[in-house]
Amino acid sequence: MTTGMEGLAQGASALAGQSAGLRAAVDNGQLVMDPERAEAVAKVYEDKAKDFVGFYRDAQRLIRNGVYGECFIGRDLERKFNEKVRGPGGSSEAGLLPILRKMEQTLRDMAQAYRDSAREMQNTDDENARNLRKD
Repeated sequence: MTTGMEGLAQGASALAGQSAGLRAAVDNGQLVMDPERAEAVAKVYEDKAKDFVGFYRDAQRLIRNGVYGECFIGRDLERKFNEKVRGPGGSSEAGLLPILRKMEQTLRDMAQAYRDSAREMQNTDDENARNLRKD
């Protein structure tokens, strides 16, 4: 059983996998949606991405300096806690802030994939209309 940051990181990776699958389906023409419906779904993903902007802002407030005291144990505790929030050595893969950014971007990518699926449908309709006029 995973908990804490490990679980959040796994959730972010799973979401990224879903996003990659969605993008592949759109790019291969396996997902073509009505523009109105695609925009409705994309809006849901955009709204969720906006939620993550707020989560990120809230998480930034968790970073504190000098609140654990000046002793060795306090400084070590502060360093460890802030590392969990920021990520070790500014890593873009671990830490609460990088994971939240990754999830926000993934949700925005999914919204764009749905919009692209609608664009594909519109392009197909336009091409069919041009072909009918030629006949």
